Amino acid sequence: MDTINFYQITIFIFQGFLVSFLILALFHFRKIVGTGLLYTTIGMFQFIQVFLASTIYFEIYEGIVVSPGSSILFSVSLFTILLFYIKEDAIIARRLIYALVTANFVLAILLVLFHLNIESSETFNSFNVSDSFFDTNAFILVFGTFVLFIDSILIIFTFEFISKYISNLFFRIYITMTIVLCFDAVFFSIGGFWNSENLYNILISGLISKSTIAFYYSILFTIYLRYIEQDVYSSKYDTFTDVYHSLTYRQKYEHAEKVIQLSENRYQTLTDISPVGIFMTEANGKTTFVNEKWCVISGLSQDQALQDGWLKAVHPEDRKKLKEGWYNDASRKDASHAEYRFLRPDGTIKWVLGQAIPEYNEKNKIIGYVGTTTDITELKLYEIELNKMKEKAEESDRLKSAFLANMSHEIRTPMNGILGFSELLKEPKLSGDEKDLYINLIEESGERMLNIIRDIIDISKIESGQVTIFRSEVDINKQVTYLYQFFKPEAERKELTLSYHCDLPQHKAIIKTDKEKFNAILTNLIKNALKYTQKGAISFGYEVHNTFLRFYVKDSGIGISKDRQEAIFERFIQADIENNYAIEGAGIGLSIAKAFTEKLGGEIWLDSTKNNGSIFYFTIPYILS
Repeated sequence: MDTINFYQITIFIFQGFLVSFLILALFHFRKIVGTGLLYTTIGMFQFIQVFLASTIYFEIYEGIVVSPGSSILFSVSLFTILLFYIKEDAIIARRLIYALVTANFVLAILLVLFHLNIESSETFNSFNVSDSFFDTNAFILVFGTFVLFIDSILIIFTFEFISKYISNLFFRIYITMTIVLCFDAVFFSIGGFWNSENLYNILISGLISKSTIAFYYSILFTIYLRYIEQDVYSSKYDTFTDVYHSLTYRQKYEHAEKVIQLSENRYQTLTDISPVGIFMTEANGKTTFVNEKWCVISGLSQDQALQDGWLKAVHPEDRKKLKEGWYNDASRKDASHAEYRFLRPDGTIKWVLGQAIPEYNEKNKIIGYVGTTTDITELKLYEIELNKMKEKAEESDRLKSAFLANMSHEIRTPMNGILGFSELLKEPKLSGDEKDLYINLIEESGERMLNIIRDIIDISKIESGQVTIFRSEVDINKQVTYLYQFFKPEAERKELTLSYHCDLPQHKAIIKTDKEKFNAILTNLIKNALKYTQKGAISFGYEVHNTFLRFYVKDSGIGISKDRQEAIFERFIQADIENNYAIEGAGIGLSIAKAFTEKLGGEIWLDSTKNNGSIFYFTIPYILS
């Protein structure tokens, strides 16, 4: 066969329309004739399809065979389960599933008993039916019943899952049933015909036929649900008398039940879309409900939050105080307001504002509390950051004030030296040695004044963001040697041993960097070491570390305590050092070194212990020229 059998396909389409029309008609009139007739029809379909599934297959194309029982009758049974689940409640859908499973098992038992009849007695077999027919169908029916039960569960879970993401009714039905029927085709074919030579053809045929019938039935059932049985209210009373018709007890109950259900649905919808957490408690303060947003904020599930479980999410530091405050308010029948933290399972902290008010019944008696939990984490973090900025600004003002006071002293000291010794030079009776001494002192005071002014200019540029980098060829070994020779006389005057170390050969020591900034960094660190070292030795140099040059300045000075090591790199920080450590200077050298180091693409840090000296490190990129 090399052409499509349109004749059989047309028959299948007509069969599918006929059985779906029958099912939908019985479903539509279920409130008149009841669901028993519908259950009976579905049961009859099971009875028919079990024989057709193992006996009659029609070839519609080469290698593709279709069982009308499996594709037409069994598929419509699964569609009926979905129809009940959509239009009725889960309990009725579950009853239909149990009825189908029970009917199949009863039928399987009957098939086994029929087989026993054939084996144990003489039979009149006009149609020459083999007894193996009963064994085969009994096995297929038992296995098919198991698959039916799994299919039924899969229908409900798949439809619910897909409905969360797809609103179109046709696509919800079609995707659900395609997944379930394809699963059924694979599972039933492998389990029922695992030893058949035609297993592959049966499997492929089942997938094709059930995918096609899923599309066909989805169209028919969608048309019914959309245009025939809609959830539209219409009055049952057409006459003037019927308007005042007295409702029966059952009608009153059903009406009240619908009103309550509608109210609950609206409340559930409001809590679901609320941007804040919502909770409800009993009069004694025990939690009875939390919405999904509350769970998102706290990190607990709804079950975990009930009773006093919500306290598990509260930060341990806030838990005792919050619990006492909440139950005190509940005992006094007062509204409650509290600000506290949630410690979530992933370790993150959420700041929340909790508020609750009493809920009264018709007798004005408190029956519980309704409250909200608002996530104020961003607001709280902003508040904390604002306080830090305020404290930092106050600290900065204090340090700047101290800096200005210190600066006035630092400038006045060399200025007094310059003016004082300049005045002494006017004395006519000065010897040559005295003049030389006064001139040297004037030069030292001028140099000190120049350094202070240079530091002030540098820090003002840093503060205003005007520092620019000009890279050029710099001979690192030459600069280190120059600084050694420059500071050696000062070290000798203080009787300190000064040494240096260069790690690179000359041809690898020429790099690209900002010469002025580099000299400022290393100069400030060496000056700092000389300033705070009264005896011992100072050494400096560098070594290659990965793609950086790591410089160091080591001294045997007074050292720096751990709690001060980060602060000394802040601007004007020397003004805050204890008096016995504060030595002449503007207190901005290290902050300049830090700013220049970061501008060059490196970092600066130190290793120090109080009274045991310090080692300052800084890095710059090692870029060969």
